[in-house]
Amino acid sequence: MKNPKNVRRGRRNRQRGAELQRQAVKMAKEFKLEAYNRDRGGAQHEKGDIEIEERYYGCKRRTKIAKWCKPEKEEDGVIIREDYNPKPYIVLEYEKYIMLLSMLKEFTDSE
Repeated sequence: MKNPKNVRRGRRNRQRGAELQRQAVKMAKEFKLEAYNRDRGGAQHEKGDIEIEERYYGCKRRTKIAKWCKPEKEEDGVIIREDYNPKPYIVLEYEKYIMLLSMLKEFTDSE
């Protein structure tokens, strides 16, 4: 017989993840970007949880983000890379990123 406490374990985590997805899509739409929540019911899409301007993104929500991933001082973002992977990534505030996407969209639409 399943322990009732274990059955509910993870439910709140799924709720928190869904909240982040909805928040991300709502913010993108406020910047007049085409955005969709693709993850209705969990892990059904191999490309990502949300879609913004035909690009796919995963959403991860944690209690705490590692301090080294966050910008220090007056930085706008942090560039990170693994030792054995030549691809660098950037960590920046989501609002700044969607603002850049919005500006890119306006620029390409005006051409």
